Amino acid sequence: MLQIYLSLGTNIEPREKRLAEARALLKESEPLNWQESQIYETQPWGKTEQANFLNQVIGFTSKRTPYELLELCKNIEQKLGRQKREKWKEREIDLDLLYCGNEILQSEILTIPHPYISEREFVLLPLCDIAPDFIDPCSKLTVKEMLAQTTKSIASPYILS
Repeated sequence: MLQIYLSLGTNIEPREKRLAEARALLKESEPLNWQESQIYETQPWGKTEQANFLNQVIGFTSKRTPYELLELCKNIEQKLGRQKREKWKEREIDLDLLYCGNEILQSEILTIPHPYISEREFVLLPLCDIAPDFIDPCSKLTVKEMLAQTTKSIASPYILS
């Protein structure tokens, strides 16, 4: 069993409903040791001329391989209406595989840990809610330490009420 962490993001309405649907589908498939961060609203990263995102991180344990988890994520994105767009543009739903235990993997279709995790406060902040002491297998830093090192290049995320 591997400890899995996924980030969820959306900036196309109905944002909260999309996150809830993604969580429900993931939890139905992977119910073991389920964890959810708070939901944060953040400014876009990469392409900044678009609506704010809602972001959340979930954790669970799984027997699936990283490639099986990637397929699960892509199937859920498709089921929830994700459209193919330019990189870092608006999204109906985006599910990114952050960590699969301590695995390090780089292929044409999948990189684990996620290659931009250390730069993304909008991922590290919710990940810190549920796994502050998880150690990144590449940097050997905890999530809390990585969050402390992020450049505050976006407005501080805030928790939805």
